[in-house]
Order: sequence, then C-alpha cells, then structure tokens
Amino acid sequence: MIKRIIAYVLFGLLWTTAIHAQVYMEQRSQHRFAQSYFGFNVQVQPVSGKYIWNGKESAFPMVSSPRITLGGLHFWGKLDFNMNFPIARIADFKVSEGVEMYFNSGADLSARFYPWRVKYEVVRPYIGYSANEMTLGFDDEDLGHRYDLFVTSSALLGFSYARNGLQINAELMWMLNNNRDFYSNRSAEHTFELPRGYFSVGMVKFFEGTLREEKDTQSGKMKRMEEQLRQENKLNSFSVGFAPSGAYSLLAPHYPGDELRQSLPRHKGTMVWEYSLGYLMHDAGLHVGVSYRDYTSDVESFDFEHIMRRRSVAFEVLKFIGNYQGFVPFVGPTLSFDRWAVGEFLNNQQIGNTQRTAMFSPGIIFGWDILASPLETWVLRTNLRYYPFQKIRDADGTTMRVDQFEFNFIQLVIYPNRLVHIPKLKGRI
Repeated sequence: MIKRIIAYVLFGLLWTTAIHAQVYMEQRSQHRFAQSYFGFNVQVQPVSGKYIWNGKESAFPMVSSPRITLGGLHFWGKLDFNMNFPIARIADFKVSEGVEMYFNSGADLSARFYPWRVKYEVVRPYIGYSANEMTLGFDDEDLGHRYDLFVTSSALLGFSYARNGLQINAELMWMLNNNRDFYSNRSAEHTFELPRGYFSVGMVKFFEGTLREEKDTQSGKMKRMEEQLRQENKLNSFSVGFAPSGAYSLLAPHYPGDELRQSLPRHKGTMVWEYSLGYLMHDAGLHVGVSYRDYTSDVESFDFEHIMRRRSVAFEVLKFIGNYQGFVPFVGPTLSFDRWAVGEFLNNQQIGNTQRTAMFSPGIIFGWDILASPLETWVLRTNLRYYPFQKIRDADGTTMRVDQFEFNFIQLVIYPNRLVHIPKLKGRI
C-alpha cells in the first residue's frame, strides 16, 4: 500500500513546480489559495502506557517511526491538511520468551490551524487535531495471536519554520482518550492504556500547481478560452480518477457471551485503492460518474478469524455549490451496488459456509475540489460518503448492520478531453 501511495504522490508532483517564494504573501487570489507539499518526519513514542499479558502489567516500549508526509497549506497560509504514513517501526517488542508485541501508531489524517499565517524566517505556532489508525497485536506461542485496530483522536501542538520552499515542523500529539479494551485470552478482557504522547520532527518541500493560471485569468484570456470552448461544444469532459480510499464500519457485529467469538475485535476501518470514471457538465456544475472499491476487513483473535468483504460499484452525481477562491464544495446522491461476503475460520479452516449478500445501497456523497481556474485539466478532490441502513447476513446466517462511512482525502481527477483541446486552443487565442 505504501508503494502505491508513493507512486501516486510522485505522479502528482510531475504536474507541479517546486516553489521558493510564498506567493500568497503578495496577494490573496484563488491561484495562491493552496500549496501542496511532500516530505518526511520521524515520530517518537516514549516508554509509557500500560498493557497486561499473562497477568503481568508492563509499559509500552519506546518506538521510533519514520513517516512519509503528504499535504497542503490552504487559505493563504492559515490551515494545513495532511496525511502521514509510517514506513517502519524501530523498537524492542519482545514481551517474554515466546511472546512478541506489535504496536503501530498508524497512518493519520490531521488538520493544523495557524493563528498567524506561515511566513518565511519566522517561527509560527499551531494547534490541531489528528485522527489515527493505531494497531496493537500479540503473538503468543501458546495462545496464538490477536490484533486490534483503534481509531483514536488526538490534539496537536507544534511550531513551524519555513524558508525557501522548505518547512521544518516540530509537533506534540496528545491522545484525548487512551483507554482501550483488549482481550489477553478468549475470556479475559482488560483495559489497556495506550501511549498518550508522541513527538515528531520533520521537513516538507512545497510545490505550486495553480499559479500558472493566474496570468491568463487576470488578462481575460481564460474567459475568452472558456467562451470559445463553449461555442465549439468542447467545454465538457470525461474524467478519470484514482485515490487511496478508506472505509469505516459505523456499525459492526459483536458477540457478548459467545465463548468462541466474544474476544473478536470489532470491525472498524480498512484502506484500499479507488478507481472512478465520469463526465463533467461544466455549465450545469454537475459531475456524474461511477466508482469502484473492493474492501476487505479481517479481524482475528487466538486463531479464530472473521472476514467481511465488500465490492462496491457506485453511481454518483456531484452538484458543485459555488467557488470560494478556488475552494469548490459539492454534494449529491450516491447509489452503490454492493456484494458482501462473510466467513469464519478456526485454525485456518473455514467454519460453515460463506454468506453472501447483494444489495443496492443509497447514500450521500459530499466534499470539495481545489480549483485554480474553470478550465483545469486535472483537479484534487476530497470525497466523503455515507451509506446508512446496510444489512447483510453474518457467517451464522443472522442479519447484522454494517453502515459505512468512506473517505479519500486526496483524489487525482484528470479530464482527458481538456488535455487534448485546451493546449491547442491556447495557441489560437
């Protein structure tokens, strides 16, 4: 997954230009609204927290995690959205002879707010919020293994220093609630205290992908091109999109009192690759299309495994609502044809039959585009989807709710027709 994300980032950067000046300090136009960046940081989690295994209470070891950073500075240096993906974990996870622990502070989605906008050669403080996917697991030669994923919320406090297109960030992440329930065997449930404080330091490089359109907009050339394309019936375009996408089960099966199943972790979230095709109707402010996602959620506890798989093909209509200096929100309906499969396994042998469910799931999609001009050949889009009232058959044949919330923070959407027509038109106007 990390390799795919890196390839996606590098592809996107081919469309951008490295910058050394803070262009939004000169004027606040929509072409200077946002600057993308790519970088690295190292997150350090000190010895802290509490876990219990085989009746013994211990603290979590120190963990160092090199991470890839992908994000963008918006609203002319005031608001920062970013994602961090760990690529390694450096720690001593040995608990005792025959027992290994695994703890990963995970990928995160963060927002930072700067009370004073970022300015070169000046230290700027910020506050923020982060949502993380943390993973905890134990491998025990006698008991087997158990893993669980926790979606956590944390407050951020940090400082940034920028110069010549580079920015150094130092950040403290503090988990708001670090208590999580965890089974140390199929019947013994304990309250663990996950490590609460995390410190990171890193550097990012800014890239500019929208300023190139400013001159043509201010001179009126962009407006003339738009009108000419309208007369030639070439203003609309097909679209191709792809993005790393996540799904979170707002509701999931649970089994209180079931000796075999009660220790199973709750199904939560998973990440996949999303693909989409569509058509943009420029003057109507509409985009219609289809998207495909294939999700698998797998939870396991002491050699007992529960797997849910969802294949989704969704028809979607996006209605764009205004243009706020290049920030273009949208909302619309989505209708997904879902095929679910659910199965259980004990010691790698399936129990019972795979239960399959096919359904049409209505939902809502909303989000925003970052748009430098009305004639962009590609855009960065954020999609959020909500599918309520999803009911499927569990592995034992009972009916369960598995309502879904989906997100892809940065989707690259390319308009092939515009890639052909606009360069030719620029030479004529």
